[in-house]
Amino acid sequence: MKNRDRYPDDWDEIALRVKQSANWTCSKCGQICLSPDDKLSINLCPTILYKAIHPLSLLLFWLIIIQQWLTDKSVRTKYTLTVHHSDYDPSNNHESNLIPLCSACHLYLHRGQRGNISPGQLKLELEV
Repeated sequence: MKNRDRYPDDWDEIALRVKQSANWTCSKCGQICLSPDDKLSINLCPTILYKAIHPLSLLLFWLIIIQQWLTDKSVRTKYTLTVHHSDYDPSNNHESNLIPLCSACHLYLHRGQRGNISPGQLKLELEV
């Protein structure tokens, strides 16, 4: 997390409460995410099963997933729940401002932002 000093000292506890109240589910796409204690296992089945219809594609899909789970940290990252500040202000931790999002949805929301830089902060005025 960039600029950790912009967050309150109890940010980890605040974020955990938001994630727990969302039942570790992304509020935008419905992705079931992992809690820190979860293993990469049955929790993902409801989400994964809809992705493959043909039995052979399902088998291939599972083989790929198992290989990734054994070798790749990015799989866990895909199923990580984050907390987004809807006003992009990390100091505003009111419950209505905090949105639980999977890492993909969170990155998508920040695609037009530059990290924790406020809109207009990097604006360059040109004189003509």
